[in-house]
Amino acid sequence: MTRLLLFAFLLMAIFARAQNAPLPVLCGNDAFDYILRHKYPDLHQAFQASFEENLKRAPAVANRSPLTIRVVVHVVWKNPEENLADSIILSQIAVLNEDYNRENADTANLRPVFQPVAGNPQIKFELAEIVRVKTTGTFKLNLSTGDLMSNLKSGNQGGSDPWDPSAYLNLWICKIQPLSLGGIPLGQILGFAFPPNNLSHWPADSGAPTANQDGVALDFRVVGRNNPNTVEIPGGTGNLVVRGRTATHEIGHYLGLRHIWGDGGLLGLPNDCDQSDGIDDTPFANAQSAFDCDTSRNTCSQVEPFYGMDVPDLVENYMDYASESCMNMFTRGQVNMLQSVLAGPRSGLVQGSSGIAQAAPEAQPKLYPNPTRESVRLYIPADWPAITAIDIAGADGRIQTLPLPRATGGGQIDLDTRNWPAGWYAVRVQTANGVWTERLLVMR
Repeated sequence: MTRLLLFAFLLMAIFARAQNAPLPVLCGNDAFDYILRHKYPDLHQAFQASFEENLKRAPAVANRSPLTIRVVVHVVWKNPEENLADSIILSQIAVLNEDYNRENADTANLRPVFQPVAGNPQIKFELAEIVRVKTTGTFKLNLSTGDLMSNLKSGNQGGSDPWDPSAYLNLWICKIQPLSLGGIPLGQILGFAFPPNNLSHWPADSGAPTANQDGVALDFRVVGRNNPNTVEIPGGTGNLVVRGRTATHEIGHYLGLRHIWGDGGLLGLPNDCDQSDGIDDTPFANAQSAFDCDTSRNTCSQVEPFYGMDVPDLVENYMDYASESCMNMFTRGQVNMLQSVLAGPRSGLVQGSSGIAQAAPEAQPKLYPNPTRESVRLYIPADWPAITAIDIAGADGRIQTLPLPRATGGGQIDLDTRNWPAGWYAVRVQTANGVWTERLLVMR
């Protein structure tokens, strides 16, 4: 059945445009959502359930300090132009910090009707490391097999191993091959991100096929504001404006936001005004923008419940497909979703956060090196309360209980991991005050 659906989609895609037309430009989440719906329907339902859960508990955001997320940038390159200079990567981090703190100069271009709903996520991005890997590999999303560029995230397959994805945003940069099926090209992917994973009511690590794939991938041509590489606009009308907003868009997906038009029209879903992104203050649209700045666009002529009137499409929003020269805002509803995710399934990303369930001493246990290949040390601060148990849970469900360093807390435990199967492990330290947890990645 899946192959028939894919083939039907392929035929529609072929007949929808002339054979000599340039490839459309796509966000990889369109392909990801298609793969989920047709190959992993249970997982697709889990994603939708998690979105609704976060929406219900989205907090009000006001007068608080910015949250800081540490970013590890993996530059995986084959040809010299793909090995982006540090200045381009630093430019990208600067764009993220502007866009996610409403400090971007073009915020003044927002139309008056939408100014009251503009929100400030107050999220800071801190560059932790730039990792460079020369490769002979190629990287692409595969609609037929459901592979989501897993080789990009594996050092053994020509990519770069992630830093602990529960504590760092891993951002991979590479040349993303055009999306194709049966050798026929369907479109150029600019970026791709997994939405949040590991909510309490999900299966373990259901946000990504494997935990070490979690993060964001970008095509090398759309990084930063000072990138000399170019991407052609569909229709052959020139090159895309690149101002680093693809990363803003994809990190929006990574932190729980959907496309503003509700994901209709691409890879199997209808274009209509019933598709919703689940956010009240983003107006309905029957399709994505065409990488332009058409502020006259109003594809759903209806009264918007939130606004109490008919409003135009919100082409200035980062989660549309508008030109990057038009994008300049998140809405307050989107900001609440971003904050809800950082308070929930992605809380470990916030610098200074802890897995401890209740109040604990300022000093926290440390697990290092993480990731590891041969050994790992678990350090317990001396001023910690009495430890009642320490254990490690593997992906297969087996639990290994460790000896306590001493009854009153403090000390260290060295573990030999050379014979452990590669994969993720949950390390748990239990005290009378709560449970501290950390994920450990063992690599081969």
